Amino acid sequence: MSASHSPDIPAVAGEASPPDREIVPAETQRCLNCDASLTGEYCASCGQHSKHHVHSTSALFSELIEDLFHTDHRVWRTLRPLLLQPGKLTAEYLRGKRVTYTPPFRLYIVLSLIFFLSTSLTHDAIEVVAPDEALSKITQSEPAATAKTYDIDAEAQEKLDEFLERIDREKRPNVREQIEKGLHKIPPAEQKDVMAGMVNPCSPSALGSAIPQTMAGRKQLLETCRKVTKNNGKDVVEGMRHHAPQAMFFLLPLLALVTKVLYAGSRRYYAEHVLFFVHFHAFAFLLLAFDNVSTWLLEKVPHTGFVSGLITAAVYIYLPLYLFRSMRTVFGGGRFVTSVRFAFLLTGYIGVAFLTFMAVAAYTAMTIDSATVDSAMTIE
Repeated sequence: MSASHSPDIPAVAGEASPPDREIVPAETQRCLNCDASLTGEYCASCGQHSKHHVHSTSALFSELIEDLFHTDHRVWRTLRPLLLQPGKLTAEYLRGKRVTYTPPFRLYIVLSLIFFLSTSLTHDAIEVVAPDEALSKITQSEPAATAKTYDIDAEAQEKLDEFLERIDREKRPNVREQIEKGLHKIPPAEQKDVMAGMVNPCSPSALGSAIPQTMAGRKQLLETCRKVTKNNGKDVVEGMRHHAPQAMFFLLPLLALVTKVLYAGSRRYYAEHVLFFVHFHAFAFLLLAFDNVSTWLLEKVPHTGFVSGLITAAVYIYLPLYLFRSMRTVFGGGRFVTSVRFAFLLTGYIGVAFLTFMAVAAYTAMTIDSATVDSAMTIE
């Protein structure tokens, strides 16, 4: 009796012949994202992992931990050179080494978001009229020599209470005492005018001859000033914080233009200069966010103001040093030549940043909703 063999499976001497069977090809796995055939752990077409996750709460948390600490190490590989090796990320990107690190604009956006969120931890009020300035106004309003004292007018007292809302709580008792002491030396008919000028520093009586009656646009200027001083400047600060991210996108290309001029003979593309400042500002955002958070935390611990000051000083010393070292890493050049270019760049940086800040401040002041301004702060 002859053994029957499958044509694909040869018989081996001394062994029993395997039974006849039909060869069924294994079902090809397909990507759940793009439906391409899978040839490995990741899809060759879209890059998605072949593993299918059931998105329960625990699975989502596990996936987050895996993304941060196991699957994608780019964040951690990016932060070290960003902090400790100025200019390396830009140089590596320009050399073509890009997948290893977090993409530049993604890094910039994430760190800028962290920075602007951290600014909410710090004080957002400004002193439109500082306590010392207020006391100086009261002193200047006193008669040259008088021993007579007056009662404080009721309306002047209301204006005083309104003014004190702009002063830090811990300073209010002392400021109140000093202002009331000054008001006692001023006739009641003048007390109201003095306090009205302090409450509304943008009123014509307070500004005096600083803005002549015949000046074109005087009313609009007073209106803008009135909006700015509303709520001790909180509306303006909040508005500028809202517009700051957009302003940075105008600042970047302007700064890139400065370095393009400084390195005119390097034959580098303008986009390379933009990329340089994208990485530098990403670093600056991270460092300034750290300063904001550390300041906020140390405020809660007594007697740590000196430590907080040291951290802030170290941050603002390291920033220009980082910029200088980044210039040498990315653009090359000796110390002396780079130092000269660095001096011009700092000058241009300060000038461009100042103009951008003024533009944002002006736009914010002009776009503040008049409905939010206290109607008691009248212009005329």
